Amino acid sequence: MIRLIAVAFFSLLIVNVESTPCTFVTNGQQITYGVRGNTIHFRVVLTGIPPTGSGWTAIGFGNSMFSGLDVIVVRVLNGRVIVTDEFVRGFQSPVPDRQNNVQVYGLRYENGVVVASFSRSVFSTEQMDANLSGCSPWKFSVGLNRMSPQGHLFHHSQTPFHRVVCINQCTV
Repeated sequence: MIRLIAVAFFSLLIVNVESTPCTFVTNGQQITYGVRGNTIHFRVVLTGIPPTGSGWTAIGFGNSMFSGLDVIVVRVLNGRVIVTDEFVRGFQSPVPDRQNNVQVYGLRYENGVVVASFSRSVFSTEQMDANLSGCSPWKFSVGLNRMSPQGHLFHHSQTPFHRVVCINQCTV
């Protein structure tokens, strides 16, 4: 009996230690994210991108563009993938943050697939960056949106998906 109780107890410990990332998926796009320590790790995958494709997608943190959003922008520009830390308020193009708090681990664009792996801190000392601890509103742009040949973003073609993310429930 004691052995059975011990096995049950250790089984519960293992279940609670298991990591589970969160995922946003829609039409040829998958964003996987999760926290480890004080760092949130992201993996963005876009499929079905034509060889000469260009555009942008983003993950925004905050309530709305009107109140201001901290955004991580993934651009496909002239065959290159670029990830930047930016801020947007109102219906205008975002501007790069003074300090880029996004750490890029890998970028790939081949055979119609874009993959970008990066991270950022849950907490930030930069004024324009959102604190992502606890539960907060996130916005997920859909697909590649139009941009100028210089990489300036045009308005998204579809309203971004809104989700309240409780980052402590998304672990890697």
